[in-house]
Amino acid sequence: MIETSEQLYQAIEQMGRMQRVLESYRNEILTQNPCNFAMLAEGPLEQLRQLQQQIGEYCQRFEANGNTANT
Repeated sequence: MIETSEQLYQAIEQMGRMQRVLESYRNEILTQNPCNFAMLAEGPLEQLRQLQQQIGEYCQRFEANGNTANT
């Protein structure tokens, strides 16, 4: 769960890392073995979904409360 703006920043950075992992898999594995790509991509994709959900929940709490982000 994201509680602070620092945690939000870390989550966004982690999403970038997961996207780069997927790009690497696409470039190195997809053309040679699509089944392996699909299997390997599951982890980063799930991590991206979780991070996106956490970011969405953080933003909803922020909007609902009308508060400024914690630092």
